[in-house]
Amino acid sequence: MEKKVLGLLPARGGSKGLPRKNVRPLNGRPLIDWAGKALSASSSVRRAICSTDDPEIARAAIASGLEVPWMRPPEISHDSSLVVDVILHALDALAREGDLDYEYVALVQATSPTVTTGDIDSAVAMAITKQADTVITGFHAGQRHPATMFSLSANDEVTWLLDDEQRMSRRQDLPDYFIRTGLVYVISTETLVQRRSIYGERIFCLVVSEERALTIDEERDFQIAEFLLRR
Repeated sequence: MEKKVLGLLPARGGSKGLPRKNVRPLNGRPLIDWAGKALSASSSVRRAICSTDDPEIARAAIASGLEVPWMRPPEISHDSSLVVDVILHALDALAREGDLDYEYVALVQATSPTVTTGDIDSAVAMAITKQADTVITGFHAGQRHPATMFSLSANDEVTWLLDDEQRMSRRQDLPDYFIRTGLVYVISTETLVQRRSIYGERIFCLVVSEERALTIDEERDFQIAEFLLRR
């Protein structure tokens, strides 16, 4: 069944880790252009919008095919601002314009340049088919299994994450685990409004390759992304 889906890409102007990263060139294109083009090409979303507080980001977003129908207000443009507040602001702003009744939001991040239109369409299809509250993306944990993980106390004493039985199992006998990545989230508006969260009770995962599970947070991430995207 067809659902009314909003495509949303949030992108602030401020960034402590990598200043101006959202418009920094990545293989000759602004970082936001990679995810922006993927979202704007999606056939699953009714509108593809960028929520930003920054004029330069807005211009880059429009060049990638996204709409920028308003500038994001300062009170939800801080480092501590929650993404759910940004999404709810977008839904409210659209409702004030008479654009109502979105049933899902497909959230894509400017810092995920490896996301594809296929990822977005597949995640939306999964959300609709499975009547999901939330669809996330994730990749297989492989050798980074929770059975090998532990925390350390102040005096370096080990506390294992999992119980003794799994810790003593052969690697090939351990259950499969997956690691969340932020390529795309699809969230029901009911979950967003009622729980004020991007996570509902019925959560499903679209599995992607570890190679594409990349988020740009630091300089090293940019270098890896340049290599991957050149390929």
